[in-house]
Amino acid sequence: MVKDWVFHLIRNLLRLPLGGFVRKIHFDGLENFPKGKPVLLAGNHPNSFLDGVIYQHMSGRKIYTLTRGDVFLKPLPNYLFRSMNLRPIFRARDANSEVARKGNNKTMDELYDLFKNNKTILIFSEGSSYPEKSVRRLKKGTGHIAIDMIKRSDYQLDLHIVPTAVNYSSFGSLMQTIHVSFDKSISVKDYKEAIKEDEKKVAEQFTNRIQESLEKNVVITKGDFTEEKEFLHEIIINENYRPFTFKSYDTWRLSIAKLNSISEATASKVRQYMKSISDFGVDDAHVGERLFDAVSVFIALFTFGVSLPTYLIWRVLWYFSMSLIDKKVKNIVFHDSLKVGLSMFLSLILAIAIAVLFSNWVSPLWATLLTLGSIYGGICWFRLVELMPYFWKQLKWFGMKKEDKNELSQQRNTIVDIIS
Repeated sequence: MVKDWVFHLIRNLLRLPLGGFVRKIHFDGLENFPKGKPVLLAGNHPNSFLDGVIYQHMSGRKIYTLTRGDVFLKPLPNYLFRSMNLRPIFRARDANSEVARKGNNKTMDELYDLFKNNKTILIFSEGSSYPEKSVRRLKKGTGHIAIDMIKRSDYQLDLHIVPTAVNYSSFGSLMQTIHVSFDKSISVKDYKEAIKEDEKKVAEQFTNRIQESLEKNVVITKGDFTEEKEFLHEIIINENYRPFTFKSYDTWRLSIAKLNSISEATASKVRQYMKSISDFGVDDAHVGERLFDAVSVFIALFTFGVSLPTYLIWRVLWYFSMSLIDKKVKNIVFHDSLKVGLSMFLSLILAIAIAVLFSNWVSPLWATLLTLGSIYGGICWFRLVELMPYFWKQLKWFGMKKEDKNELSQQRNTIVDIIS
């Protein structure tokens, strides 16, 4: 009970910094989750701790996440991480062989108990994290875990592996758009006879199927035409995400597949369009008529009196904290995760300070409302400030000649037709 309380507290606290860090999180393909069955999610791992945090925002599901075991070796982190539904998996470099063996045996026992209760476990099948738009060769551990679980149940456990891909619009910046997709599930039970015959071969088959799924659903800009692919990713986001709507999973997946295999001819069209909008000083969002976040603008202005001072204090704390992380933490893998974690801490301290301040002036009810307004409004100010360049370029777009707008729209439509 206490751990559940800690889990919900930490998850809700993380929503505050994520509100300023992330523009949109979209979960796609949820219909691929088998209902009332145990699920092993197998995903890519581009953004360290933040990847696990993103999945906790999926409504209606309590997800347990496997993560590096060395961070569980001390009592306090062990308690906190377990309270957040994290479970340790030890690699050879995380601890000595005896500690790793005992730790992994305990984790496997816990996983089996969770799967018997139809829980969902998330494992990052790449085995390590690096902030880039690519898919590395997967480790075979996911398949071996799935086989171990079904063997423990004498092949009665109806376990399903669901490949899942997370795509970030960018790394290390504010106002990211994050897209999480879930592919069709793999029923481990269907491989009963094959497992009995050669379980290593089946584990490899599982690994290959997950690899194929991720390579179809992850934006891969590494390799040829990196800049053009990055820009195409922006177009796909602008084309698929509209206010209160999202195009179908099939549309998104088809666009990603075409992005990952663009030709020189397509890349040339993209370069021409990039040059054209740069010459006119506008963005693809203007040409594609993607509307700005009007709700955040309204809330920021409506709560102006309490939220703007909160934002200014928050921004100063954010600036110095982020600068410290960029200077002191050499491994860029942890930058986004540390920034969100530190933002969570600053959010909590700031919220407490504001609540105490207001409680000395007004009733508890008004103190609560004003605190919520100042914090959420402060997040909206983050969004509003990030949109300032967009507003300036919007004025340029309005001032352009009709024939120039039509030319840009035609160039864009040609590209959209190719990737749709």
